[in-house]
Amino acid sequence: MAHGCLLVAKPAGISSFGVIEALQRALLEAARASGHPIKKRDLPKFGHGGTLDPFATGLLLVCVGDGTKLSRYFLGSAKEYRARVRFGATTIPGDPTAPVSESCEHLPASLEEIRREAVRFTEAPYLQVPPMHSAKKIDGKVLYELARDGIEVERKPSQVRIHEFEVVDYTPPLASVRVVCSAGTYIRVLGQDLGRRLGSLAYLETLERSGSGKYRLETAESLNAICASLQSGTPISSLTCFIPFERMLDGFPSLQISETEALQIRQGQTKVIGPLEESGIQERLDAGGFAKSGQTEKSPAVVALVEKGRLVAIFSRTTERHWKLDRVFQ
Repeated sequence: MAHGCLLVAKPAGISSFGVIEALQRALLEAARASGHPIKKRDLPKFGHGGTLDPFATGLLLVCVGDGTKLSRYFLGSAKEYRARVRFGATTIPGDPTAPVSESCEHLPASLEEIRREAVRFTEAPYLQVPPMHSAKKIDGKVLYELARDGIEVERKPSQVRIHEFEVVDYTPPLASVRVVCSAGTYIRVLGQDLGRRLGSLAYLETLERSGSGKYRLETAESLNAICASLQSGTPISSLTCFIPFERMLDGFPSLQISETEALQIRQGQTKVIGPLEESGIQERLDAGGFAKSGQTEKSPAVVALVEKGRLVAIFSRTTERHWKLDRVFQ
């Protein structure tokens, strides 16, 4: 069974879960064609590393098998998007899937004006109210399900970071932008907030995720191509867009540990954490010149412990000098 993740170029018009269902159907069809049909329960486990709205396109990380154990670390990685913002109107969800709900005549005067306002989002943490049309849950209820019933509830703003906000060009009423942001940022809301700060209205006409952590859209394969390969009998692990489990955290901060330390951790001897802290996890990371792809804080919150190229465990920071074992892999 394959364990790792697939880099999928998601098309418009399908949900993130719909991508997983398409992959599952392709595997079931391949099994039937081979004369050895299987049940859905016999398929490997699937999960994704960050939801994309149905109207959006771009990079979707689909974790497979044991790779799903690492999906939450990709959920927390920085994301990069490219979008086209239309000024002078807006929709309730902030995207083109709904009719225009409000319009205005005022448009930004120039590219420079938009750029000045965009850079302000990068200067400090940004409090963003999650949209009703989202998969976020409040009191156990999914917001988009409430929105479909015409119910709107109060949402608390979340603090997110906009690391880069580049306005590439502007031909009224459309602006092309590139955004690098922390996980949990809604680009639809960012577009609407940009419009308000410019004294106008705005919504996203298009949205594409171009990067997730260290992974790029350029290395992904289209969903149709992946499904066609799977239906023809190609194993998941043989696909060019497949990342094996042991390489999934490449580019994340990592710490080489000894064989003895690895054995102690796998045996559940959590006392090994003390000596690792005393030897200075941060110092060992600094000395190793670790890569911080997908992580934006000076001191990483998550570190992979590796022994001879094999992932042993994941540490997460509790305080500046203290860490805890987050997950152990046998």
